[in-house]
Amino acid sequence: MKKTVLLAAIAILLLVVACAPTAPDNGTNETTEEPINNSADTTVDTTDAEDSNGAEEQTQEISESEEAESAEEVDLSDVPKKQVTEGDLVGFPNLRAVDPDGDPIIYTFTAPLNENGEWRTKEGDAGEHVVTITASDGTHTVSQQVLITVLAKNKAPVIMLDQEEPIVALEGETFTLTSTVTDPDGDDVKVTYSGWMTSDTREVSYDEAGLRKVVITATDGSATTAKEVLIQVENVNRAPTISSINNVEIKEGEKIIVRPTTQDPDGDKLVITYSEQFDDLGVWITEAGDAGEYTITITVSDGEFTAEETFNVKINEINKAPVIELDSPIQVREGETVTLTPTITDKEGDEIRVTYSGWMNSNTKRTTYDDAGDHTVTITARDSAGNEAKMDVVISVENVNRQPIFGAGSFN
Repeated sequence: MKKTVLLAAIAILLLVVACAPTAPDNGTNETTEEPINNSADTTVDTTDAEDSNGAEEQTQEISESEEAESAEEVDLSDVPKKQVTEGDLVGFPNLRAVDPDGDPIIYTFTAPLNENGEWRTKEGDAGEHVVTITASDGTHTVSQQVLITVLAKNKAPVIMLDQEEPIVALEGETFTLTSTVTDPDGDDVKVTYSGWMTSDTREVSYDEAGLRKVVITATDGSATTAKEVLIQVENVNRAPTISSINNVEIKEGEKIIVRPTTQDPDGDKLVITYSEQFDDLGVWITEAGDAGEYTITITVSDGEFTAEETFNVKINEINKAPVIELDSPIQVREGETVTLTPTITDKEGDEIRVTYSGWMNSNTKRTTYDDAGDHTVTITARDSAGNEAKMDVVISVENVNRQPIFGAGSFN
């Protein structure tokens, strides 16, 4: 019996050593140790031959159900304790029992320890877990409960986008990247942005069309989460522009040439159209009769948007030459007097000077008997502005047969 008790005492002592602090699997585990109360948490199975006093064999056993009591039912204040964090590997690298007789020792472990006395913890294992470690030499066993406390591992923040990627942004607008950031542990979270955006909003210019990347980073001070977000910036077509055009004032018969300054911010090809008075090149050659005031519209288009500019054109009527009206030809007989009475008008009411040239040098002429035939007279009318009008008039002189005349001295 002394051998059994000694074995139990040695095993308990070595188990305490096994629960001593060891290097955590991930460099962050902590192990705590408290003294063992041999009488409270140790199960000893003693069986021996009759001792020197002839005492009969004695057997002391503790039932299996008592051995499996939960942490709530067993006083764990004096059991060895080990503390780890979720994700750490639980093990007892210092576990060692000695058999006084040199018998080999076999160790067994209760769940969640595996047959090697190890347990890879995971998320969700946080809490207190009581395990039992048993050492046996094949005949006698000794057991020890150990309290394993698994601390909850700090969880990284979670970033959720409110839209599917790629998220569409438009040139020329204020774009806001909306996301939902939560921390499973309820920690305060700091959110930062990098890449195409340095905050959750950006004024998008008109030269940024294309696929852009933004990285959202959320940290609770211990754990960090980064999420790359794709932003598709869509091209936005902008309307062309046309410069203002000064009003124009000319006289009839003069030419107007318009060369508007146009621009398209997107570099699109532009088509320019003019009011009907102008040709496709922006030219208008005015004529007599065009006098008046006009509103001219010039339109520029990139195929989608247009821009217009209007200006005024005033065409002043030019001073017109007088107008001569007279029937032609004029029939006369030899010996008669020709009198020309043209009707001459001037639209502006200017003073008019009339001259005759050609067969007549005034408006009257006494024909002779040698004037038979057609004769041309040019009537010229000039107004005070220097405008001149001409008209050719044909005078047709009819031959007149004269009776014979006796010559002088015919009857001497």
